[in-house]
Amino acid sequence: MNTPDGGGVIRNSLRTVLRGFLLGIGLSIALGVTYVIAMQWTMNKTRAEFADMTAEFPNKDIVLSNVEEQKHEGATWIIGTAKNVGKRTARSVEVQANLFLHDKFVDQYSTSISGKINPGDSKYFKIFCGCKDSPPAEHDSFKLEVVSGY
Repeated sequence: MNTPDGGGVIRNSLRTVLRGFLLGIGLSIALGVTYVIAMQWTMNKTRAEFADMTAEFPNKDIVLSNVEEQKHEGATWIIGTAKNVGKRTARSVEVQANLFLHDKFVDQYSTSISGKINPGDSKYFKIFCGCKDSPPAEHDSFKLEVVSGY
């Protein structure tokens, strides 16, 4: 009971399945290549935008004032005000304190100012230097600087 039509139906079915399989593989390769190119383009664009944001924010736009060192019960901290004198909103501003003894660098501490500082606005900051059980190195002066922000 071997009919010539039975073999043709199976052969046609296998061809259709094989054609669909090859079409699926080709489509998958094309989509994969498109995805990789899109991801590289997006990552490069994101890196460039972040570099522009950080490079464009000049640290001189943040002016530190009313700075003083305070000591109480073995703890030391430096407080002050950071004012944005620029034209752009500042975010993630980091202030660093370098401690010196007879003009020689001996220690360093920093703090981040949370939130944003709009143009013309000010925010207070407080840099903890060591802790009660571990005070900062002996020092006779300090210098503050804004080390980052965007």
